[in-house]
Amino acid sequence: MINAAPHRRSARIRFVLAGVMGLLAQGYGASSIAQIETGAEVLAEKKDAEPDPSRFVFIPYPITEPAIGNGLLAGPVWLRAGPAGEGGPEKPQAFGAGALWTDGGSRGVVAFDHRAWADGAWRTTIVAARIDLDLTYSGLSPQQDQSRGFTLHTRGAGVDGEKRLGDSSNSVNLRVFSVTADMNFDAALPPELADQSRKAVISGVGIGWSRDTRDSIFTPSKGNVLSVGLTTYPEALGASFDAQAVAMQWITYQSGLGKGTLGFNSRLDLSFGNPPFYLRPYVSLRGIPALRYPGEQVASVEAEYRLPVNSRWDVLAFGGVGTAHADINGFSAQKSVSAGGVGIRFKVQKLFGLTFGLDFAQGPEGEFTYVQIGNAWSR
Repeated sequence: MINAAPHRRSARIRFVLAGVMGLLAQGYGASSIAQIETGAEVLAEKKDAEPDPSRFVFIPYPITEPAIGNGLLAGPVWLRAGPAGEGGPEKPQAFGAGALWTDGGSRGVVAFDHRAWADGAWRTTIVAARIDLDLTYSGLSPQQDQSRGFTLHTRGAGVDGEKRLGDSSNSVNLRVFSVTADMNFDAALPPELADQSRKAVISGVGIGWSRDTRDSIFTPSKGNVLSVGLTTYPEALGASFDAQAVAMQWITYQSGLGKGTLGFNSRLDLSFGNPPFYLRPYVSLRGIPALRYPGEQVASVEAEYRLPVNSRWDVLAFGGVGTAHADINGFSAQKSVSAGGVGIRFKVQKLFGLTFGLDFAQGPEGEFTYVQIGNAWSR
């Protein structure tokens, strides 16, 4: 799983269209903090060092998503501290560019700018990308298992604006995006997709609300994140289809057994209209490849227990269940799946308190290893 942005966007893996561009760029920005943590250790100890230094660094961000394979998103990033006194956890700012490569055949380039305005009252994210993704089509319903390879050629851009409400931990956001997509299957087009065009224009508007009371975005020990969002793809804005999507998420952290932290991540995703199949929601858990269990209504919950071993190392265990339901073009089915595993984290204590680690997960499709920067549910 790719750990994404140093701000309130979801880090769940959306390796499609506007979602893939945003997450890759945001994850790339988050990884730059890792380089700053390493490179600025000595400087941070100096008396004359700035408490929140800016740095220009080259970032090799690891990608370990089973749906597209293992690889890197690498390139230059300039990162600087965010304004002090913001509601919720501290969030850095960054801009940069990168190139994507995976052993599954995916390639791409992306550029992004994420910054704060008016002492953090406003935040904007601008992303532009051209990405070719080699993916696997499992079917229109979660019960199907076709395993047909296809390539999704995408290019486009998006702008996201977030407004903090006063001095509270609440914020609202508005995003506008436009992406063109062209899908090519390795073999013949599946019969159930005969009425779908190979090319699509994905233009839309999204609005959302969130409340973030966590004490850290990288290693939270208490607090909650509650978010609700609506995305619409109106033909009036140039979209080649008419569809809507609703996403709701609740993440909570609290004291667990001993000195550990217990967290829960609950999600509900709803899809309406007639979007391309790759825009449908899917079960998103560690141990399950992206797009494997799609549906029109998808719900999941994942629990994680993190126990500190010492000041630098944590061990953790996680597990979750998800269910997807679909009734599309005569394909009606529902399926529930589960996955779980264990992980380790190494804490770099300077600057933003970032962690690095590995998660080893077991799901219905087998065993998977994820490189994690920050926590797996970063927003």
